[in-house]
Amino acid sequence: MQGFWNRLKANWYRKGLDYTDFPEKALSVILPRAADAKTFLDIGAGCGTLAMPLAKAGKSVTALDSSAAMIEILREDMARDKIRNIRPVQAEWGKVEIRQHDAVICANVPTLLAEPEANLKEMDRLARKAVFIIENADPTADKFYYRELYPLLFNKPFGERADYFKTYSALHSLGVFANVEIIEYDFDQPFESLDEAIEFWKEYIGIVTEEHDRKLRDYLGGKLVRKKGVLLAKFHKRSAVMWWRKGRAK
Repeated sequence: MQGFWNRLKANWYRKGLDYTDFPEKALSVILPRAADAKTFLDIGAGCGTLAMPLAKAGKSVTALDSSAAMIEILREDMARDKIRNIRPVQAEWGKVEIRQHDAVICANVPTLLAEPEANLKEMDRLARKAVFIIENADPTADKFYYRELYPLLFNKPFGERADYFKTYSALHSLGVFANVEIIEYDFDQPFESLDEAIEFWKEYIGIVTEEHDRKLRDYLGGKLVRKKGVLLAKFHKRSAVMWWRKGRAK
């Protein structure tokens, strides 16, 4: 994911963290079920979505991410909040030696779950006490209004998304009978202007010309909500938290 998360996208993602309750909802599942875990490995940690609140809860966290931009933002936030119990590691999963931790988390990293068996085995091996996998819970769920934008811009539907059931089935085939808890949360995206919003959608969709700018401006102008001096794209999401404990019936 190193190539995907340039500094522009990473900055947008970081701004969105100020408009989401995802960390709170995720940790409401994780912390009670890993109360005895002192060390956490956060795979695909990004700019610290879960690593920062875990650290503030007194946990020691190894934050692994391949994106230099994400790790840079994490380090900036650590310095700002005087956080010392996170160890950022910029490296690709599988390309660096990682020691065992009490708990392993992999939240919303679809590339690692596209072919899940080998990665799930390694995550399980690295955990002494518990593993938590968080993934989209609805294959028909929207993303960035694509279900309306794809027909409008490209005259074609936006396809189904990967969801947790493939991962859950892979775990079952590996003899891991994971618990599943569904969480719902908001993850809104703020913009300073409509022009910035248009830039956001063009960057994510991969549009490099101006041919769709008018349609994007008209659509987003009617979709975004102004609140406290910013334009907000409102997104409501549903994810599955799959988890299991080690050393007991899974």
